[in-house]
Amino acid sequence: MTEEKEVIALVVRLLSNDGSPRPIRGNQLSATVKTFLPDFNPEEFHCRNLREFLRKHAANEVMELGRAGMDVIYGLRSAGQQQPLFEVTPLGKTALDTTPDSGAPLNQLLADRRVWKTFVTPDSPFRLFLAPSTRRITVLSPGYTPDPSWIEVPHISADILLQIAKDFIAQLPAVQQGPLVTAIEQPRWWLGFFDLLTTLGLKMRWIYFRRRRIAEEFERAMPTLPPESAPTQVQARDAVLGIQTPAHHAALPASEPALALQKSLLRRIASDAVQRMTDTELRALNLPLGYVVDALTAR
Repeated sequence: MTEEKEVIALVVRLLSNDGSPRPIRGNQLSATVKTFLPDFNPEEFHCRNLREFLRKHAANEVMELGRAGMDVIYGLRSAGQQQPLFEVTPLGKTALDTTPDSGAPLNQLLADRRVWKTFVTPDSPFRLFLAPSTRRITVLSPGYTPDPSWIEVPHISADILLQIAKDFIAQLPAVQQGPLVTAIEQPRWWLGFFDLLTTLGLKMRWIYFRRRRIAEEFERAMPTLPPESAPTQVQARDAVLGIQTPAHHAALPASEPALALQKSLLRRIASDAVQRMTDTELRALNLPLGYVVDALTAR
């Protein structure tokens, strides 16, 4: 019986192409593996074919880059693409252009890769702590003792991450649900799940969905903070959704300036919507006759 490590080593060697990585189609890869390892049988590893074998046993080294017709294209997962547990995807800015303690805790989650990675990795040995006086989130390595005043922020659980994936799948058409449901039933489901989403063209939709849900879970995990931090957290949530909130908007009272800002926003939205319409859609618009007359006489 061919050993698992022999198959993985051969596939990696074929894809590395003597130091110059190259993609290979699935049928070509399968034929080459059979040539060099004629005794290899995926069923001995409880897999239907080579593709399932690679997904289960070589997900850290090999990834599906896309398709060429009905055939899958394989490539090496480079060091920069190594998937940590549950496909860590930081939000907003990276730690290169912000400080770990910039703003409210939720801002730090979205801005600092270390904070994000620690929170979304359930079995991470690193721990998150909140300093109530400064609202700074600190990532501590194993063995380091936190300040007595710091409050630990628990990691998101594996069950919640799985539920987020299930909720995402539930909103998709039935034709897309099938393969994704199968994927999340596998051990270490997150490794093949992200590649499958990419193949189905759902990568960005999943990222935005997952970002918002993780941000919400982070807020639930946080200890209660003074009311003054709330506006910053709301703005951070809006940033997750791509909503640009003017800096002075939160400070406006429910008065004429606030109403004027709201009307201005509505006008911009309406103008943008009109610019996207076809001539046929524009002709179908219902407009007050007085506005039409005013526009014609103003020319």
